[in-house]
Amino acid sequence: MPFLLKNTDELTPDLICRYIQLHINQTSDRYQRLQDYYEGRHDILLREPKRPDEPCNNLVCNYAKYISDLASGYLIGEPISYQTEDDSNIDDLMAWFKKAQADVQDMDNAKYQSIYGVAYELVYMSSDDPPTPKTASIHPSQAFVIYNSTVELLPVAGVYYYEQRDPKTQELTGYKVEASTNDNLIYFDVTKDFAVDSEVEYNENPFGAVTLIEIYNNNELQGDFEQLIPLIDGYNCQQSNRIDDVENFVNSLMVLTGQTLGDTHSEKAETYRDIKENGVIELTPGSDLSFLTRQIDQAGNEMLRQSIADDIHKFSCVPSMTDRDFAANVSGVAMQYKLLGLNQITKIKERYVKEGIRERVNLFNAILEAKGKKPVDIDSLTITINHSLPKNLVEIAQVVGNLEGLCSKETLVAQLPFVEDPEKEIEKATEERKQLMDEQFVMQSAVIQAEAEAKNNDTE
Repeated sequence: MPFLLKNTDELTPDLICRYIQLHINQTSDRYQRLQDYYEGRHDILLREPKRPDEPCNNLVCNYAKYISDLASGYLIGEPISYQTEDDSNIDDLMAWFKKAQADVQDMDNAKYQSIYGVAYELVYMSSDDPPTPKTASIHPSQAFVIYNSTVELLPVAGVYYYEQRDPKTQELTGYKVEASTNDNLIYFDVTKDFAVDSEVEYNENPFGAVTLIEIYNNNELQGDFEQLIPLIDGYNCQQSNRIDDVENFVNSLMVLTGQTLGDTHSEKAETYRDIKENGVIELTPGSDLSFLTRQIDQAGNEMLRQSIADDIHKFSCVPSMTDRDFAANVSGVAMQYKLLGLNQITKIKERYVKEGIRERVNLFNAILEAKGKKPVDIDSLTITINHSLPKNLVEIAQVVGNLEGLCSKETLVAQLPFVEDPEKEIEKATEERKQLMDEQFVMQSAVIQAEAEAKNNDTE
């Protein structure tokens, strides 16, 4: 649920402190658990053996990382492309995006979206001379946006804070706070008890808007694997138990019938050591040796493992890339059917990502105008998110060839995944064809001239 501020209330540093405390109380435990699962610190690692001599293997099968990495990589596997009706007025913006490494921030945002259900991006002025706008992806545990209480939910302030610790003891001493409103950039320190601990510094906001951008993963603000943690725990437990069963089988009990290993405990222990060292035991007539083992239902265990894995992939909408059926058919239509679920959740993510990018462009536009440059028209800006997916180039080439004459050249060339700028590619191809025609003309002229000279020589 977003943080709201009534229109009649004034946003003061003390109120920001209370919002920070509320944000930590509401999100710190949840974010830490999601981070633990992404980084491989699962609950299975806390499992202890029931008996001291019982095997207790705690295997982590990190489906959480697999789901987030694949989902975020599919969403922003390729740099986002931008086009306007008049591309000439986008050059300055693209130059700033490149300098700010916007594609790197986009990838970080997609990762935070997938893990925590939300991502934050902070736009700021660099320390360069002259300064230029830059952008940074902020960990969700260090940022939040405050909205007004109207149905529009307009951003009132963006708050970025980070811990201050004692350099020797590493104990928490407080927080540094950087907040932005439409008018001001606000800086101050906060104690660990959430009280203002310094003079509050107000600077004019050159962007004229809240500089912290909030990007949802979905309407519920949930991570891609968050609802699947019980299934992941079940998979870890199943795989760990299988290893335990194998160890129990290897460490099975020896049953000796009709014979003893000795009269005293020490004699029995010495005989047992001799058996283990030499690998041989001598039996008296009528005695028998066997092992007490527990039967392992390998088929049942494998069926249960596969069932849990299938449920994880089904409910996460992330396919198994090692599935034989998935790799068996690479045609475009078949691939789209297999990725239907992933495409659906990706489309939801796309809407929020594009909304965040438009907010970023608006902030950059403010600096363009301040420097006397023409801003980018948001309404004419086309944002294209290219998903990271293996391409069937033969199939694409056939489609492009069949559509020739029905679509513009630029539209057709844009379908080719290895072409980054269709317009420039068309210009290069046109120039090469012109150059080839000129060369052919020169060669034909030389041949005609040579034939004419030979004919004149024969006449003479």
